[in-house]
Amino acid sequence: MTAMSVNDDKSFYITQICILTLSALCLIFIYPLTQLDEALINPYYDPVTHQFLLKKDFLLEMFMHKGLKYLMMIIALITCWLWMASFKFDHLRNHRSALIYTFIGMVIATTAVSLTKRFSPHACPWDLSLYGGDQPLLALFEPLPSGINLGQCFPAGHASGGFALWSFYFFFRNSQPKVAITGLYAGAFFGAVMGWAQMMRGAHFMSHNLWSAWLVWLVLLTLYFVTNQSLSHKHPIYRN
Repeated sequence: MTAMSVNDDKSFYITQICILTLSALCLIFIYPLTQLDEALINPYYDPVTHQFLLKKDFLLEMFMHKGLKYLMMIIALITCWLWMASFKFDHLRNHRSALIYTFIGMVIATTAVSLTKRFSPHACPWDLSLYGGDQPLLALFEPLPSGINLGQCFPAGHASGGFALWSFYFFFRNSQPKVAITGLYAGAFFGAVMGWAQMMRGAHFMSHNLWSAWLVWLVLLTLYFVTNQSLSHKHPIYRN
């Protein structure tokens, strides 16, 4: 790597660390004061029947939940297939490392969210006593009361599948900037859409989606840092 590319990398990582730190501080100290979590999903809740009216909506459940989840899985599998095809087709050979790291990034990022969710005390909105359930609403770092089961609903697992498309941004930014930018916007779009659909059903708060995005970005940045030396040896750092 040249001295210029090393400096560019340092600037990139410093910027990313600053963004992650500031966004985490905002999510921890400022966002809870806004009460946006309740305000954004209350319109979808019927206080008379104590139910989220769109919880079993066909479009949200079959298309926005199951359909988009399978679409993200197909994209990941196609990426893996392209990596395998790169051993046969010369025009894919230069993208071999980026393809496999993109696939690995998608898998690791969503797995990290799933594991965090599995051990989380926070329940889904539709399970909270506030919305007709029997689980308590907890602050971010509030301990689970004695005798209450883990809520296992934080951060948002479904939205992480969309945010995982950011893997294309990280691992193609050196070789294919157009692919990288497409991945950046696609990840934000699908993550937001998938996250909002679950909010409409009462499955998640906005904060669940925001922390999911934060964790996915952290995982992908970490993996990019670990693998960047390999990618940089194959491709120059792209600059506008």
